[in-house]
Amino acid sequence: MEHQRHLVLILIASAFFCSFNVHGEDASSSQAVLLETLSVEGVKENKGEGYRVTESSSATRTDTPLLETPQSIQVISQEVLADQVVTSFSEALNNVSGAQGSTPLQTPAFESTILRGFPAEYYRDGITNYINTGDANAMSGVERIEVLKGPNAILYGGGVGTPLGGVVNIVSKKPEEEDFTTFAIKLGSNGYLEPSFDINKVLSDGVLFRTNASYVQSYSDVDVIETDRYSFSPSMIIGHHSDTRLTIDAYISKWQQQEYQGLPATGTVTGDFKIDRDLYIGDPDIPDSSTSTRKLTFKLEQDFNNNWSNTTQFRYGENEVEQITQIIFSNTPDAGDSSWYLYNSYVPGEQREYALNSSFEGNIMTGSVLHTLLIGGDYSRIEDYSVMYMDYAGIIDLDNPDNWPSWTMPSSLLMGEGNGYYTTTGVFIQTQSSVDKWHVLGGLRLAHLETIYDSEGYSRKDTLAETRLLPRLGVVYEITDRLGVFANYSEGMKANAFTFYSEAPEPEYSDQFELGVKFDTGTLSGSLAAFYIQRENVPVTDPDDATYLTSITEGMQRSQGVEVDLVWQLVEGWSLIANYAFTDAVLTEDIPNGAEAGSKLAGVPSHSGSLWVNYDMTQANGNGWRFGGGINTASSSFVDQANLYKTDGYWVANTSASYKYNDTKLTLAIKNIMGKDYDLAFYGYLDGRVAPATGRQFFINVTHSL
Repeated sequence: MEHQRHLVLILIASAFFCSFNVHGEDASSSQAVLLETLSVEGVKENKGEGYRVTESSSATRTDTPLLETPQSIQVISQEVLADQVVTSFSEALNNVSGAQGSTPLQTPAFESTILRGFPAEYYRDGITNYINTGDANAMSGVERIEVLKGPNAILYGGGVGTPLGGVVNIVSKKPEEEDFTTFAIKLGSNGYLEPSFDINKVLSDGVLFRTNASYVQSYSDVDVIETDRYSFSPSMIIGHHSDTRLTIDAYISKWQQQEYQGLPATGTVTGDFKIDRDLYIGDPDIPDSSTSTRKLTFKLEQDFNNNWSNTTQFRYGENEVEQITQIIFSNTPDAGDSSWYLYNSYVPGEQREYALNSSFEGNIMTGSVLHTLLIGGDYSRIEDYSVMYMDYAGIIDLDNPDNWPSWTMPSSLLMGEGNGYYTTTGVFIQTQSSVDKWHVLGGLRLAHLETIYDSEGYSRKDTLAETRLLPRLGVVYEITDRLGVFANYSEGMKANAFTFYSEAPEPEYSDQFELGVKFDTGTLSGSLAAFYIQRENVPVTDPDDATYLTSITEGMQRSQGVEVDLVWQLVEGWSLIANYAFTDAVLTEDIPNGAEAGSKLAGVPSHSGSLWVNYDMTQANGNGWRFGGGINTASSSFVDQANLYKTDGYWVANTSASYKYNDTKLTLAIKNIMGKDYDLAFYGYLDGRVAPATGRQFFINVTHSL
């Protein structure tokens, strides 16, 4: 990896030099030329129409056409979310190649979304959304979802470092220039009830206000489970249409439900007995688990002149977690026949988040070439407290469960009371230059990563401090004004929270190569990309530790594949969104006393894809019918890292129809039309679990605007 770093640093240095010295000009003779005034009308950005999106800022933090961005980016528009009656982010991510979302029943105390075979992270308006607590599936405040794939440490280094598989950036709804009020109610299978509202007010000439909220109550195909969750998102812009603008966002949400751990592999995808797929493992009267979050964000934008501006964001957040379970530890019976040992578990935790980033954006002309320069820095700090208690509860036969032991508060300390402090700091420079048909992006980040995990219960402390120069280079060549080829390289560095080490910890390093084609004919847009990502210093269980509680940094993994994403605005009224991914994600070195090199990574299907087609029959005034339908499909994936168990492949069909009349819209959706029973690899729980997918569901959504 080191020789690759040297090569890339040389390439980036060359790109910087070339971007400021073009057509053989001497740098000293270049003169900056003032640009014409650039005005942005309104707060709601015009990034395309319908399913088709033409611009995104997630990859560059500048408004850049997707055709000129040398990286894979997929944007899920508000219209797609509405047509599909999306109720979770895992549903939304079906529209993105190579994405596997967290099961909605998972406790939002950790994130198990996967992009390109590796863990992804959620950001909210460009700032890390650490462990995604609270109502992690709240959709009422979402304007669109931007998915950036692969390591990108130049602009995303918060939390515990570089997002590895990529970033799912939630772009929240912001105040607009016209008053409106929208109420909605969604009803569905398993007692699903979701009232919501979205209110926008122009308070004065320069002050805009918007607030939206939702509450969800639902049951599940799984016995016992009952979910209550809510979110509330007020937002205000002060100084609209002025050179100085302040946006204040608050976000409050909570999730409450019995914690779901899925089902073991034996009895579901293997074994000579069959566990009821709707079984809830644990005392039916177990107390609810809960997670909550409160965040306050300030964004200050300052236009100095026609060419230079500054954007500064600060966020403070508080998270609280309480996980209550009767837990099993093995994918195979460990108490004989079809029986497992059962343990009472209690895990409380709380976190504080501080995030600050500031960047100056400037437009510079050298000769006839425009350069967009971004210079900035960021700081992120997470303060985490957590502890785990566990006691033996009894034995349960999952083939014939009866007489569950009552859950009682455990008193034995399993994981010592710990305080974690995770700090990332960085300064960066990025330039975007266009020369004829070439669009070049280059960047460098000087990143500092520092972690402290202090366990009083185990009288030990793990510390890590590392500084590293992280490069990024990308280029797009326009074959025509509608078709371009691109390539990029980027590196990342991160730490791993909630990990005990038996030796001095080391940061995890990653890098990505990507080649592809982008196109946008006005009706057909999308990309074809081939990628290669490798990561090293991945924590794996220390084979010399009899307790299996500590790790060593000896893991090596690699993911490579091909992805296709398409959006087709067909003849009048027709829209299509489709994707396909081939992903080969494996271990590249043996895990000591564990899985061998070549083993597939858990929860990653080799083939996956989706298709959704919509037909719009509405009139010019918006009244009328819309119809949609599509399929989601994936091949088999392994449940565990040792590749002992795997789920079968599946496909499901979904459909929707809506009718709008004046200010009222009624939508009916049917999901999993055929009522197929299939299993998902529940990636996020211990050594892997199986999560039976939800059966056929019906939804009715009614919205009314005032």
